Amino acid sequence: MADNPWKTVFKGDLIAVEKHETKGYEHAIRPPGVRLILTNAAGELLITKEYRSEISAHDYRLPGGKVFDDIDSWLAVRGDEAALKGAVMRAARLEAKQETGVDEIRDPNIYAVSHAGASVEWDLYYVTGTIARMSEQELEADEKERGIEVKFYAKDKVADLLRTSGIQEDRTAGVLYRYLGL
Repeated sequence: MADNPWKTVFKGDLIAVEKHETKGYEHAIRPPGVRLILTNAAGELLITKEYRSEISAHDYRLPGGKVFDDIDSWLAVRGDEAALKGAVMRAARLEAKQETGVDEIRDPNIYAVSHAGASVEWDLYYVTGTIARMSEQELEADEKERGIEVKFYAKDKVADLLRTSGIQEDRTAGVLYRYLGL
């Protein structure tokens, strides 16, 4: 097996940059994230609405967050698909509880993975499931500042949000278009 030609040239708390030794290409690495496509018994989708500083506005979003809190934790399992899948599912359960108050997800499944591109490695894992039990949100301090609202939407209303750019995260919009069969 050949040596890995990618060498780390910068490592921060959440991002690393690697450079290809012979070709000179660089790419950034960030730990993956998770997004949740959760439905209730009526088939409605759970959507959050929160203030996002990167767009200076409120955005409708799928609940979710980080799979790993730092780059070192990600690099320790990078390439180990079983460990990564376990981490994704743990993060999905944690984010469901914190952001939305979902205590139990029935039949969780990794539905899709969105890759950022060749120069940035930042995958988003989309986990589907049915809500089995719900209680209260357990928001962290920064989430309380964003005022995360939780609401169920019929699939046609989610489609309207997609068509009117109510959902600003383009990668999520693409996955939702596929999920809804639009």
